[in-house]
Amino acid sequence: MRKFIKTALWVVLGVMFIVAGGAKLMGEHSQVEHFEQWGYPLWFLYVIGLVEVGGGIALFIPKVQYYGIVVLSFTMFGAAMTHLRAHEMSAFPVPLVLLAGLVTLAITMRKPKEPS
Repeated sequence: MRKFIKTALWVVLGVMFIVAGGAKLMGEHSQVEHFEQWGYPLWFLYVIGLVEVGGGIALFIPKVQYYGIVVLSFTMFGAAMTHLRAHEMSAFPVPLVLLAGLVTLAITMRKPKEPS
């Protein structure tokens, strides 16, 4: 069961981050508007897009999966704070749910303790 949860999480999260980051890298109109509304410079949109795509790809590579989780976790914390600061309470839970998924994935990566 643990392996199934881990596999489902990294596939779903990996695809979600690649798609979301890709939208940012393509300069999707709604993404540009959001970053402008939040007061971020346009270049930051592309940085976050690269982080999301890179982190999403890292979730599919076992040797770097942990680093992808860490980077994406910090990114989702920043996204949550951005929504909170902008008083976007309907969008606030989204990065928190993604963060919870990343934390759960990190927990499933831990090796089980051997019985004493």
